[in-house]
Amino acid sequence: MANDLEQKIIKQIEYYFGDINLPRDKFLQEKIKEDEGWITLDVLLTFKRLSSLSTDQEVIAKAIEKSENGLVVVSEDRKKLRRNPEKPSPELNDERRKEIMERTAYAKGFPLDEDFNNIISFLEPHGPVESCSRRSTKDHKFKGSCFIIFKDVETCKKFVEQESVKYGETELIRKFQKVYFDDKKKEIQDRKDQKAAHRASEKSGTPLQFPKGAVIHFSGIEEGVTVSREELKEKVKEVGKIEVKFVDFDQGDLEGYLRFAQENEAVEFFKTVDNATLEIGKSNIKLRVLEGDEEDEYLKKTSDSILKIRKNKKQNSNNRKRKGNFGGGRRDAKVSKRN
Repeated sequence: MANDLEQKIIKQIEYYFGDINLPRDKFLQEKIKEDEGWITLDVLLTFKRLSSLSTDQEVIAKAIEKSENGLVVVSEDRKKLRRNPEKPSPELNDERRKEIMERTAYAKGFPLDEDFNNIISFLEPHGPVESCSRRSTKDHKFKGSCFIIFKDVETCKKFVEQESVKYGETELIRKFQKVYFDDKKKEIQDRKDQKAAHRASEKSGTPLQFPKGAVIHFSGIEEGVTVSREELKEKVKEVGKIEVKFVDFDQGDLEGYLRFAQENEAVEFFKTVDNATLEIGKSNIKLRVLEGDEEDEYLKKTSDSILKIRKNKKQNSNNRKRKGNFGGGRRDAKVSKRN
């Protein structure tokens, strides 16, 4: 019977050699070609998650021998492991990718500094789980969201569709992976459409169009208290797990506006805020969603301001180009020298 540490080692090793990871892990794919599928424990211990559990090769070998799955076998010299040849990994073709996606969930709301082992332990009662991968930024910082591959579609469906799943005090945002990708595609297309509409508005002189239900007014910053746009953005992200598109506010102001990218995002964010208040430093900032005439008036002012800035930039750019095209420019000097 495997003890707690051995169970963790088994789980990690069987993940490396499992149906999800092995077919798409290029490094392991290259290694298993070198020695009839065998990979040395020296190589496996270069993987941080395994080495964080144990660096003792004998402890790892003993743990694998206690596995009930028989997915991974130990070499006679106890220095190498390989996937059991009697249990070959499936081919990662389009049909297989589709099948995996159907039982993969997206979950967001984990603390950005959370230990991955804690997330794995949290998911165990919702499993069985085949794989959990953290989503990271380009500089390898955890985004607070994961893709979780469940053993079957029904388990995944139960996790996504149950009324509430909280990590600590935070309600997790949950979607099927396919729904997440579809939402992302729509979001990207909406941004492209909005940019195209803005360009058309600039040419025609008509007001820019903005999504409704996407602006929050905030107030209550005390005089002498410094609050930055970055602090406001980070607080919104922390509380609502959502990005602010623009903060209409300068340091020293006592009130301002938060503008979101998508329709009704301000409304949805407002639902996540306790007592319509954000606590930033020493300030309790009061929030309210703009509606009706007040919203229309603010969006018109925003449109006028943006169009004016763009018009000025365009004029300044044209002026610089004209100045560069008349005598005394570097290009003319070079031509004169050649002549």
